[in-house]
Amino acid sequence: MSDESRSLFFMRTFGFALFWIWLFLVAVSPSPLFGALKGLGSLPFEVWEVGARLLLLSLSLAATRLLTTSRGRWVYPVCCLVGGPVAALALSSAATPEAVTLAAFITAVVDVAMLIMWLCYFGYAKIGDIAFMLACSYALGSILYLAVVAAGETAMLVAAITSPILSGALFAYFVKNPPSLASEGLFQASPAADRRPKLPAALRRLAIGLTLYAFVFALFSSRTAVSEYTFSSGPLVQALASIVLAAVVIAAIRLSDVSIGLYALYRSVPLVFGGGAALFLVLPAGLSLCAGFFIMFGYLLFEALSFNDFCNATKTNDGSLLRSMLIVRIAGSLGIFLGWVLGAPLSAALDPDQSSRLIIALCFVVVIVAASLVFTDKAMGKLGTIAGMRARQEAAEARLDKTRFIPLFATEHDLSKREAEVLEYLLQGRTMQYTAEKLFIAESTARSHVHKIYQKTETRGRMELIDRFEQFCSEHPKA
Repeated sequence: MSDESRSLFFMRTFGFALFWIWLFLVAVSPSPLFGALKGLGSLPFEVWEVGARLLLLSLSLAATRLLTTSRGRWVYPVCCLVGGPVAALALSSAATPEAVTLAAFITAVVDVAMLIMWLCYFGYAKIGDIAFMLACSYALGSILYLAVVAAGETAMLVAAITSPILSGALFAYFVKNPPSLASEGLFQASPAADRRPKLPAALRRLAIGLTLYAFVFALFSSRTAVSEYTFSSGPLVQALASIVLAAVVIAAIRLSDVSIGLYALYRSVPLVFGGGAALFLVLPAGLSLCAGFFIMFGYLLFEALSFNDFCNATKTNDGSLLRSMLIVRIAGSLGIFLGWVLGAPLSAALDPDQSSRLIIALCFVVVIVAASLVFTDKAMGKLGTIAGMRARQEAAEARLDKTRFIPLFATEHDLSKREAEVLEYLLQGRTMQYTAEKLFIAESTARSHVHKIYQKTETRGRMELIDRFEQFCSEHPKA
């Protein structure tokens, strides 16, 4: 990796890491800044924040076509730039349930914007690189979060206000100024838009599995966030689990084939969850951190793997990355919402021992259902097959890469800059819709450019254009 590559990689990882710093400071209870807040109906802050997040994610899903236009792509960065400081200040001054509820909605706006925009930005990386970059961002964000907490309350408040601003500004900069590294397939900025192919069965099972594991994660958190078990959940435990997660994922990528190593990790998830639940029952409250660590690690691992596989499947099928990331985020958020809605009343209504036993029993049941009936070895195998297909696609694309001939071919035939961009997708066999979405132009505009390309190259269709381009490449081998 060149010095430029290292610098750009770090800047992008830092941009995404800012999300985790902000999340642990603001949106995970008990917050080191704001404590365990309650909104209307004495419901925990998480219930209102995750409920609002589900609503916003659903609205984004319905508006994917608008969000991937040349103007729509700036919606999420603007939400970060404006909503980040507003959310932090609203939470710091929230003295009533109404104020907490309003702050929860603002927080949800920033949560959706920061995570989705960076997932879409990283999502077109090569196979294995997505999981690697996710892991690095988890770890860097967690380390910086621990450093900020150690620096004191003022530093935490400054970080809570500025993290979304910096993250949104970095994202906006890289989208507006795409680097030369884009030719390597890394850090491509433009999410796809409103295609609606049916999700493969393995991905549907993966999404349901994520919902179930998120439910267990939230059910456990609702019991422990405000209790004698405070240190078994919350941002500190999640930060520590994220650092270990990064080490495990990077080791799996580096020490084995990507289509094997990452899928072996899936099999460990139910064991990790089961081990954490068992430890919670047998360990005293003072040692419950160990139990919480396993639960947090299990969920974060499954979530990271889910992001990775949804990206792989989307790229393999030329689907909409924005739509896929919204779906996987909705799946996780739905589980978290249901877990808090069920767990918080149970913890309040029953005595501590009863609520602990009941919640852990529910956790065991849901984990068994998820592992044996929903996301099984067969589903894992199909995801591994998709990853293998994507790896073969990338290998073929690398062997057949003739993009360096496009500028010369465009000059030879007097193509405009935009027509040259359309030409690249045309030669790849992409659809008009895909081309329009990637270039943030109307489909009718893309068709007009294609018509002009055919006229200027004196060809009558895609196959004749490809033949003409191949002939040009063979005649200019030193281009």
